[in-house]
Amino acid sequence: MERIFGISTLRPGIRMFLYGLIKLAGVIALGSIVGVAGSIDSLHMKLLEFTFLLLSMLISLQIYAYRSNLLLPYSLLIWVVSPEIRRLMDWSFQLYSDTSIISLIPYCVSLTILLPIIKNIKLIDRRISFISKIMGVALLYGFCIGFLKYGLASVYDLLNYIVPFLVLIYVNVSCFDRDVRAKWLRSFSYLAVIIAAYGIYQYTVLPPWDKFWMVNAEMNSIGLPESQNFRVFSFLNSPGPAGVFFGLALAIMTVQKKWRGFGIIGMMIVAFALLLTLVRVGWIAYIIMVIAYFIRSHIRNKIQLLLLCVIILSAYIFILPILPGANNVTSRINTFGSLEEDHSFNERMSFSSNILSEVLANPVGRGLGSSGQGVKLTQNADTLAAFDNGYLNLFYTFGLPLGLAITISLGYLFVNLFKLSKTEKVYSPISFAAISAVLFLLFASNILRGLSGFILLFIISLAYIPKSSNGEET
Repeated sequence: MERIFGISTLRPGIRMFLYGLIKLAGVIALGSIVGVAGSIDSLHMKLLEFTFLLLSMLISLQIYAYRSNLLLPYSLLIWVVSPEIRRLMDWSFQLYSDTSIISLIPYCVSLTILLPIIKNIKLIDRRISFISKIMGVALLYGFCIGFLKYGLASVYDLLNYIVPFLVLIYVNVSCFDRDVRAKWLRSFSYLAVIIAAYGIYQYTVLPPWDKFWMVNAEMNSIGLPESQNFRVFSFLNSPGPAGVFFGLALAIMTVQKKWRGFGIIGMMIVAFALLLTLVRVGWIAYIIMVIAYFIRSHIRNKIQLLLLCVIILSAYIFILPILPGANNVTSRINTFGSLEEDHSFNERMSFSSNILSEVLANPVGRGLGSSGQGVKLTQNADTLAAFDNGYLNLFYTFGLPLGLAITISLGYLFVNLFKLSKTEKVYSPISFAAISAVLFLLFASNILRGLSGFILLFIISLAYIPKSSNGEET
C-alpha cells in the first residue's frame, strides 16, 4: 500500500494519521457493505458479489504496486470473465437479476489505472491530450444533462465511455519498455484462444449455468437454449461482444507471428468460435484490420499475410463443412452478398433513418444514460437499449456540435497514425488498423463503449508509448 500511494515518503506523524484514516475508511466501507447487503433480499448472494468486487480490486492494487505491466492484461481478463462469473452466481442461487454487483467489477478494476495517470499526467503527449480534452468536455456535458433525467444510468454510461479512453492516456504516460507491447498483445491472443475454446465447448454441450441465463434473459435473438441451436457468446454477455472480441483477436494473431497464442491451431480455434457467433461485424472488423495493416506494414509481412489468407480460405472450403453448425455459419456468411434481402440489415437502415430525424429534432443531445445497457437502471421510457448506428449514437447522446467534435478527433487519430506508420512498421500499423476499424464499425454500433472500446483504444494506444522508453522489438 505504501508503494501505491507513496505514503512511505511522508513524515512519521502524517504517515500514522493517514494510516488511521485508511483504516477508519475501511471499517466504514465494510460496515456500509454489510448494512446495504442486509437490507436487500438474497443476503448471501450480495455479500458474495461484494467479496468478488473487493478481491478483484485488491488484486489490481497489488499488481499495480509490484507488476504494473500486468495491469492492462489483468483488466482485460476481468472484462471478459466477469459475465460468466455472474452467470455461475445466478445459477448457483437460482436467482436471475437484470442488474448485478458483478457487472461493476470491470469498471472498478480498470479505474485503478487512474493512479499512474494522476502520478504521470505531465508526461501526456499533446496529441493524446487533445483527444482527451475533447472527450472530457463531451462526457462532462453529457453527464450533466443526462444525470438529472436518467440518474444511475448516466453514471453507468459514463463509466462505459471513460474507462476505454483512460486506457489511451494510461499507456501514453506509463514508463514501460517498448517491448512490453508484444507481451500485452500475446496475452490478448492467449486469452482469446481460451475464451474461444470455451465457446466451442459451450456450443456443443451448453452448460446449465449458460442455459439458465439464456432462459431468464429472454434474448430470443441468440437462438434456442439447446446445444448447437444458438449463437455462441462464450464468457461474454451476448454474441455481439463475443464476435467483436474474437474478430479483433484474430486480426492481431493474423498479422504478426510473435503476437500469436498457440500458433496456427490457436488461430483456427478463434476463427471457428467467431463463425459460431454468427456476428458479421466481427468478420468485418477482422478484414478491415488485416487490410489496413497489410497496406502499412513491411513487404515481408505482406507476403506472410497472403499465405495466411490462403490457409484460412482453404480451411473455410475444406474443413468447415465437416464441423458441427456448418450450415448455420455458411448461410450467415452468404448474406454478405445479398444485404438488401437481409432482415437485420434492413432493420438497421430503417432504425438509422428514424434516429436521424430525432437527432435533427433535438440537436443539443439527450445526455448519458439515454441509450445502452445502462437504461436498465432507470424507469424512464425515453431510452434505447440497442443502438444500431454508432455515429448517430454520438450525436443522439452528446448533441450535434460535440458529436461532430468526437468524430473529428477520431479522424485526427486516423491521419496521425497513418503518418506514424510510414516510419514505424510494427506497432503503428496495428494502431492504424484499429482506428480504421473504429471508423468503419461505428456505422453498425457504438464500439467506443465497454469491452470493444477498451480493446480498440488499447490497440490504438500502442503507437503512443513514450519515445524515451527503450527495448523496441522489430
